[in-house]
Amino acid sequence: MKVKFNKYVEIVILVFSLFGFAGRFWALPELTLVEHIAYFFIQILILNGLWLAYYVLNDRLNIHLPYENGVALRIATQLIIGWFLIEGMMIPVGMYAYQRIMPMRLVEFDKLHFVFIGLTAFFGSSVMNLGFIANHFFEQWRTNSVRAANLEKEKTQVQFDNLKNQLNPHFLFNSLASLDSLIMDNPALARQFLQQLSKVYRYVLKSQEKGLVRVETEAEFVKNYISLLTIRFADSLSVNIELDPLTLDYQIVPMTLQILLENAIKHNTIHAQHPLRITITSEGTWLTVANNTNPKENVENSNGKGLIGLSSLYQFLGKRPLKIERGPNQFSVRVPLILHSVSSLEKAG
Repeated sequence: MKVKFNKYVEIVILVFSLFGFAGRFWALPELTLVEHIAYFFIQILILNGLWLAYYVLNDRLNIHLPYENGVALRIATQLIIGWFLIEGMMIPVGMYAYQRIMPMRLVEFDKLHFVFIGLTAFFGSSVMNLGFIANHFFEQWRTNSVRAANLEKEKTQVQFDNLKNQLNPHFLFNSLASLDSLIMDNPALARQFLQQLSKVYRYVLKSQEKGLVRVETEAEFVKNYISLLTIRFADSLSVNIELDPLTLDYQIVPMTLQILLENAIKHNTIHAQHPLRITITSEGTWLTVANNTNPKENVENSNGKGLIGLSSLYQFLGKRPLKIERGPNQFSVRVPLILHSVSSLEKAG
């Protein structure tokens, strides 16, 4: 068994010794100052020995009578043994040291003095043992708190990964649907689209390793994606990006802009007479993707998980979901930008 001393124990012992010093001034006025100081240091030695005895007692009881076998029984046993230890053993030893070991005159103790010494010893014993007991429950509480925090973090990580993993299949699903329609209309452009798609999907695979990316990085990716869309829609689609430079260092979930662009394309009719105009802007801690509306009567290949999964991800990461606004002629989605240190999940992969 390795005994661990710490400064708090020594501070408590010093405080008790000072109280004992003051008590002796009241109970034994006949002693000289030198004698009071000598007894003060003897008391420090006795209290250190007493603390060591209680340390050993607490350690043995942890082995032979742990709290798991009954909290009330353990506490009662520790207090009773502690009281017996100090009242039956330590006080007689201390009295002997006071009266015999130190070369000082004998001091007669009356009943009041013995009551004072007994109550002081009883109180000191209780405080020391209760200190060990309280320390046990504090350490148990701290361990449980850390365990609960770790479990919550692991739970959040699993939920985060599950939600994030929904987005990449969503992207591939929509891209293949776009390619399918393009193959029917213009096979040559479909081939060019496929080549661009392979470049874009390379970013998707890289971003899968990251929980978050910089807004500037995502904006550069979406420009490549827009060039892919122009192959399909030509002048029927325009995307204008105007980002505040102050927001470029914020964080964003990878594929956010692509999903929002694809969402606008999927739900609106796009042709020369009714072009789709999309704007991407940022201000403060929000990024907004807005578009005019010309709703399709029937939306094919829509599983409804794109915006829901994306909103849930932002709720986990920044405690703010997406803000979706529907007007008579415009639809917009406001995305909450995330600070670098807002979540440890930004390093998740």
